[in-house]
Amino acid sequence: MIRLFTPYSISPNQSIPLSEAQVHYLLHVMRQLVGNQVAVFNGHDGEWICDIMELSKKRGILLARNQIKKQTQLPDLTLCPALIKKENMDFVFQKATELGVTHIRPVLTRRTVVSRLNMDRSRIQVQEAAEQCERLSVPEISEPIPLKQLLKDLPEDTVLVCLSERGETTATVPKNQPVAFLVGPEGGFTAEELDEIAHRPNTIFCHLGDTILRAETASVAILSCYQFRIF
Repeated sequence: MIRLFTPYSISPNQSIPLSEAQVHYLLHVMRQLVGNQVAVFNGHDGEWICDIMELSKKRGILLARNQIKKQTQLPDLTLCPALIKKENMDFVFQKATELGVTHIRPVLTRRTVVSRLNMDRSRIQVQEAAEQCERLSVPEISEPIPLKQLLKDLPEDTVLVCLSERGETTATVPKNQPVAFLVGPEGGFTAEELDEIAHRPNTIFCHLGDTILRAETASVAILSCYQFRIF
């Protein structure tokens, strides 16, 4: 069934307006008709079956019928990737969403080549990924910030796991508290940056084997290891 994210609250018999992009998607891409049903979620009220009540070139309206999934709370899991090229960054956002990340906090490092992030594009990427992978929430994406600022802003009770050759493949990452994974740029972290990271309390260094992974591969690999309890 088609799944759509909405920013509006959902309750029985409530009308839910569709965005212009959603109207185009349902009408022209999926060839839906009035009377068809779609699934809708908003990150707070679970997932609902909705009837398409109106669908034209100008607007679309859904009517919420019944809840099919109750809202569940994902663990507090943050990915802090250094900015990389647009297409590779899109890949990271999509796969991080599929792997259960709740927050994405891009960082700027000394070796970061890309300095800007199209926030609208990025939010669309994670929203579409959430719709497709059947999760009930969409990760929050923050504006990119310098590494020093990230280290200062992260709550002290958050375990920071930094991917680096300094680390050990046997590192143990706790499951009962907030975790943030820090992944460097294509050129890696500088020695000075690694020292700054090491001085933050509650920090673990970890590496994933003898080969050097691309930045986007490293993000997916570390999240997969965490979700499937490999360490």
